[in-house]
Amino acid sequence: MHLTPKDIADRLVQMYGNSPKGIIIDREAFEQQAERHGVDYRLVRSVDLELRPMGYSLFDLLQERHCVVLLRISRVMEALAHEDIKRAG
Repeated sequence: MHLTPKDIADRLVQMYGNSPKGIIIDREAFEQQAERHGVDYRLVRSVDLELRPMGYSLFDLLQERHCVVLLRISRVMEALAHEDIKRAG
């Protein structure tokens, strides 16, 4: 039986959530964690939507780099704020 996007999101946070930086998860590892073969954009987007309330985002790079990237939203916001300070200064 396939895991639901919520189950996959919980598993990813449990495994990779303590990382101070973003985690790059290659396609095969993501498929293994999801217990599915042939992960597509819809599944990644569904998992991303489940991760957002937990403070994480899942970026889909399956087509370009054959991986997904798990990041804390706070890290993305820090990087954006730092970039805004550079532009203003």
